[in-house]
Amino acid sequence: MSVSRVPPMKCWICGGEGKTGEHLVKASDLRSHFGRVSQKEPVYFHTEERRNIPVGSCNSPRFKSKALICNNCNSSLTQPYDKAWEKLSEYLRSNWPVLKKNRKLNLSKVFPGTTRQSILDVHLFFVKLFGCKIVNDGVPIDISQFAVSLQKRVAHGNIYIAIGNSLGTVKHKYAAVSPITAVNEGNSSLFATWLYIVDVIAVNVVYSVVPGNEKALQGTWHPNRCTKFLKLRSIKT
Repeated sequence: MSVSRVPPMKCWICGGEGKTGEHLVKASDLRSHFGRVSQKEPVYFHTEERRNIPVGSCNSPRFKSKALICNNCNSSLTQPYDKAWEKLSEYLRSNWPVLKKNRKLNLSKVFPGTTRQSILDVHLFFVKLFGCKIVNDGVPIDISQFAVSLQKRVAHGNIYIAIGNSLGTVKHKYAAVSPITAVNEGNSSLFATWLYIVDVIAVNVVYSVVPGNEKALQGTWHPNRCTKFLKLRSIKT
């Protein structure tokens, strides 16, 4: 007989005791897109290994990262980032026919009076999700700067984002995050990208430390160089 204790997983942001997994598709996006979810009215979860797994709650662990964060980092520290994306996501879905036609987004209409701070917070929302996915999937990217950006509320210098319409065709209501696709050199990733999708709206999140990589970053934005207008892309999913 042997007895052992598995040490608790630490919060990857602050090093405290990890308590909870982050929703990889935000719970508010799931609720607003799918409506009521229950055991009688489930949604269906798909992985590369299995499909059509019924899930009866938007708070199911199936929707969460296995990389844990502490209660403080999950609530008071990163709540402004969550709220900023929640507001932008709602605006995008509510105004999508007009936005898709015009191919641009006026951020001052989404965040009147707080545009610069709010678009930074949207950036940091995806920095948090990216960090969770890096830890969860074991991608060889140093997450220390991800943690610093979240703790100090400053932009990550190597994270770029594009927002636009999904070019994929789906017959049913749909939300997803893609795996991270990375280009590695030695034991580290130089470039990595993944998608966050809710219905017809897609967000492409890119990490790049490759100098002169403007072609791969075309159509993306960074909060340090962002104006109040964002061009909307067509994103292959």
